[in-house]
Amino acid sequence: MATTLNVFDFNHIDTSLSKGTIEMLKNLYPYYHKKQYGYEKLYRGFQRKNLLCNIVAGKAIITSTVAGGITLNPIVFASLTGFGLVVKAVASFNKYDKKAEKANFARVEYKKILDSIRFYLRGEPFNEKAFLDKLKMVDDFISDHGDTCKT
Repeated sequence: MATTLNVFDFNHIDTSLSKGTIEMLKNLYPYYHKKQYGYEKLYRGFQRKNLLCNIVAGKAIITSTVAGGITLNPIVFASLTGFGLVVKAVASFNKYDKKAEKANFARVEYKKILDSIRFYLRGEPFNEKAFLDKLKMVDDFISDHGDTCKT
């Protein structure tokens, strides 16, 4: 019968850490993993939306050029070009590229925090006050500057 293993059960946890410190680090890990995972999903979503808008806009403009040149009908040319420009304007207005950049920054910072927690559990020198101050600073910075990451 297969049992699920917890990531903390088989890692080499440093014996010099107190039980309270180990418990605190183990509790912080799922919290920051959830944040990192959420920002990773946001990042990928904004990348997809930006790519989709750019591809659709480019395809519509290219299609309008070809169709307008073949049919010599300005209505076909104008309507497809207008549609392409509207799609491009929507992408620019929603600033998907900037939102993806901010979500990527948050994702990377939370990934660094997860790595730090793992390193501390495995024996890196641990300064609780400095680590908690760093966590607060990163959380505050991301919450202050990442408010435009919403869809």
